[in-house]
Amino acid sequence: MLRSAIKLVLCGIAMVIFPLVLSAEESVLTGPGPTVIEKKSLSRIDDYVVMRGEKLKHGLNNDIAKFSLFANIEGKFQPVPFQIDEMNPDGEWVLTQVPPEAKKSVKPDRDDDDGNLDGNDELAFMVRDAGDRVSFNGLPAGVMSIDEITLRDPADNGKAWVYLLSFRENPPLSKKDYVEYKLPENQVVAKNYVLGFDPRMSIAPSLVSMFGSANIIDRMKVRLSTKIMGIPFGFDESNLVSELSLYKDGPIRVVRRVRSSIQFTRIFRTPSAAVENVYYDNTMVIPIRVKMPISLKSFSSIVSYARVRGAVDLQNIKGWKIRLDTDPRWMSVDGKMDEVEKNIKGEGMSWFLISGPEGAFMFRLVLNRKPDGSFQKSPIQAHQYYVDDDTSLDPPEFVPGQSPQVGWLMENLADLEKGTLYLFPIMFMIRDYKEGMEKNYLKILDQPVEVTVN
Repeated sequence: MLRSAIKLVLCGIAMVIFPLVLSAEESVLTGPGPTVIEKKSLSRIDDYVVMRGEKLKHGLNNDIAKFSLFANIEGKFQPVPFQIDEMNPDGEWVLTQVPPEAKKSVKPDRDDDDGNLDGNDELAFMVRDAGDRVSFNGLPAGVMSIDEITLRDPADNGKAWVYLLSFRENPPLSKKDYVEYKLPENQVVAKNYVLGFDPRMSIAPSLVSMFGSANIIDRMKVRLSTKIMGIPFGFDESNLVSELSLYKDGPIRVVRRVRSSIQFTRIFRTPSAAVENVYYDNTMVIPIRVKMPISLKSFSSIVSYARVRGAVDLQNIKGWKIRLDTDPRWMSVDGKMDEVEKNIKGEGMSWFLISGPEGAFMFRLVLNRKPDGSFQKSPIQAHQYYVDDDTSLDPPEFVPGQSPQVGWLMENLADLEKGTLYLFPIMFMIRDYKEGMEKNYLKILDQPVEVTVN
């Protein structure tokens, strides 16, 4: 009985951790072109936009393969990059691309809408591709519907527009592709970064190159420590068993689904959990949905303590600088802990910033929001973990020492209750970083661009 209870509790804790045909650059629309009625005033360029199909007024339920996104840019009404990602009734991505090594064991996802755009499907595009507002004198030839999508910056009321057009056939598409998933190299390649994945632990990158730099990552580290009936238990990322399951490579984002489980003993492995990682040209998002099958809090007499350290152990960044959002002081990466580093204020840290010769890397952890942006109550408390010491060993690791290792210690996991909890690790690549540029990236979540449809 005790062994069964311990296995059930370990499974609960583990769930917290893992959780078109024709192309053209210019418009092929026939007849009179649209008339500009308001110039673009939106200055934001770093944001991505994801909107649900239910917001559309005219194109809902049309064939996804017949859509194209247009914007009026420098006097031309032309196609811009976009993608429509199907979601199933449970709100999960419908992924159809199968890696070669999984073709015998994995089948592509299928939705139940026959390839039509329904209310929970997602339209994704980049803010930078929006343009002027225009008016139409009727529908252009071959076009069945037009949805005018207005983007507004809540900070300064700047506006821009894109237009989702549904065609009878052969929609003209932009040739731009912001991000690519390369197989068999198992790499995500974008303008600002390259990520490579080891097939033995496909959930975490083993290669991170920023703006053409050498690999800056030694190892992603996930270390759990807990006490059950007074007996200490623990695992690290080497206990993870993960494999790439399905993916989608679109012009705006790559979505990778990895199924992972934890191998506690030779015969005891937790059920696998799927995690989707999303990659844009300058942003990486890991939207983790934790479904707790039990309430750990109800096992308080058994589980007295549970903590996770999630951090990135870096390499090849000597001479770079790091700062935390909780302390304005910059720290130099030199493999030695000075007095500033030893006394850094990190309680309640929500992001850190690493600045190098070509740009910066910002890592943010969001614990108090659901996917729609609404508030969620979470018992998890996070504060910084930071070590810059070549002599401080933290095995298992490939490069001895922590030079540096930075991330979060997450406490109070033993207070999690049955239900669903969301966590959002999100990473931004900032080219040619200047002091204060991180504010633009914080706005992506804190002051998101508002989207309305006419």
